Amino acid sequence: MPSLLVTLRDILLLRRGPQDLPYSPVLLAIAVVASLLLSQWLAALQPPQAQGGIFSAVVGTALNLGLLYLLLNALQRQARFVQTATAILLVDVTAAVLLLPLLHVIGPVLRVTATPGATPETVAAAMNGSIALATLLFVAVGIWNLVVNAHILRQTLEIRLMPALLINMALLFAGQIVLSALFGGAEGN
Repeated sequence: MPSLLVTLRDILLLRRGPQDLPYSPVLLAIAVVASLLLSQWLAALQPPQAQGGIFSAVVGTALNLGLLYLLLNALQRQARFVQTATAILLVDVTAAVLLLPLLHVIGPVLRVTATPGATPETVAAAMNGSIALATLLFVAVGIWNLVVNAHILRQTLEIRLMPALLINMALLFAGQIVLSALFGGAEGN
């Protein structure tokens, strides 16, 4: 287990790729369950209008993994699916763990802005310096997650970072479009 954590740390620091993870469908299943549990925890901290149910989280995860498989299959790299999916899910779980305390700080502002008829004055009253810092860190974690996932795709597809970043964003947008069509804007994970 410690070697897995060291490998994950190195992936998070862009030093290693998904090929350095063990090929383990069991580890992939554990990563899927952890991702689903954390997505539900994160959803509970969001305003009721933005919350999705467990069903939408399962569909979102299945959709993201399905799109990844289709991409790898189209490029004849389907043998890399288990390690790539495991790496992406573990990175997403790590990002979610980092976002949990930030969402506790940002939560009051999210609830105020989600309230119908919220005015700029009520939003400004809910804001303070710690919330602004938490929001900045929230955005930084999101960008870092995007870059690490692009690094994973770069290693898997053996391409440069910028095309991998564009492919990663295309996969994210495609997944969100389908989830919006299915659940009316409820985010899947």
